[in-house]
Amino acid sequence: MAINPFQQLDVLKKALQKGKQITDCYRLMYKSDLWIKAHKQLYDLKTLNEVHIQEVDEIILKLKKGTFRFENHRDRLQPPSYRELMVLEVIKVILTTIFKETHLNKDVLNQSLKEVKRNWNDQTWLIYGGINQKKTSVWYHLLLKNIENKVSDRRFLLLLHHAIFSGIIDKTTSNKGATLISILYSIYFQEVDLFLRLKLNKGKKANTSIGTFKYIQEVDHFLMTFKGSKDEAVHAFNEIQLFFSSKLLYANKEYSLYLSNLEKPVLVCGYEMKRCKQTNTLLFKIPDVTLKRLSKKYGEIEAFLPMPRPGLINLSERKIMRVYHAELSKFVLDYRGANNWHDFSKLFSLARGSYIRTIAMKRKCSINKVSLEMKSYKQGDLCIKVKAEGEVESLYPFIKLSEFSFLRY
Repeated sequence: MAINPFQQLDVLKKALQKGKQITDCYRLMYKSDLWIKAHKQLYDLKTLNEVHIQEVDEIILKLKKGTFRFENHRDRLQPPSYRELMVLEVIKVILTTIFKETHLNKDVLNQSLKEVKRNWNDQTWLIYGGINQKKTSVWYHLLLKNIENKVSDRRFLLLLHHAIFSGIIDKTTSNKGATLISILYSIYFQEVDLFLRLKLNKGKKANTSIGTFKYIQEVDHFLMTFKGSKDEAVHAFNEIQLFFSSKLLYANKEYSLYLSNLEKPVLVCGYEMKRCKQTNTLLFKIPDVTLKRLSKKYGEIEAFLPMPRPGLINLSERKIMRVYHAELSKFVLDYRGANNWHDFSKLFSLARGSYIRTIAMKRKCSINKVSLEMKSYKQGDLCIKVKAEGEVESLYPFIKLSEFSFLRY
């Protein structure tokens, strides 16, 4: 094995590209350079301090002895430990390096939807496939079986098995890059990716009954649109359905696969997707049921009845505002590709009303008094004035929808 673990990873990647099974993934975890990279990715630090070096040394020692175990996180409220997060990150480093020539480095979902909105307007048919049961033991066994076809390393596979069935990968999230579960699904979907890009594209070039198509894949689902006749779309759909049933061993209840004409609204990636007849463009709308669900904590959006949130009144006014800001920011980021952007203004207005009523409940005074005070500090803004200990008072405005306009596409 090479002294430099990244050189060895490159060797393994090339072997995999030649169709060979790869080995020695587990022994790579003895190399400190991998842990330094993992630590940097987790904490933005280039070097490890003495405490972290000691922790890493103990992890490596446990790995060599075969005694490292993840805690059972399925019924546990405590967050994962530093050691567990580091082991997960090293596993991610290994998998993403070996498989980086696949679609693991594809853009995030919003980038893919941006491509759809801009360049797929001439398409007429949609095929959408997605995994329904993403957290069942059946799916996890399928994921592991798929990895076993590519990686012949019993200790590495056993460690991955422990990570999956401990429940830790269902709890951890990543602010940078993909989570471990998304990487596993991406590797699993390679077969779908190859089938759709090679077989269907080959059929199109041979002038068979495969129409012109466009395709994207995101973690646990894929989207394909066709410009062609219904017969062409049905033929492609049947090909894909046969592939799913025979090659990937999916059961009907475990995945969704459907064909739809784009003249009719269809739910895709959380949006209601439909062709606009007037402009002949594809529109992505936030479904009404989704908007109602998002706004439920703030009140009734249809009748516009803001409600206070008693569960927040024990927090400081600044922290209460931060809760609202975090929620609204996530809503916008999740649905920034929506064409019915104006519906966000209703949500923001309802949230503002809810915030005023929550502060009024906290202060035990009238809603009107709180509203007038907040609007008096800065014209056109809803603000609170906070005085830190020993410092001057500062104004904190309630977040506005216009602050996110640069994110739209």
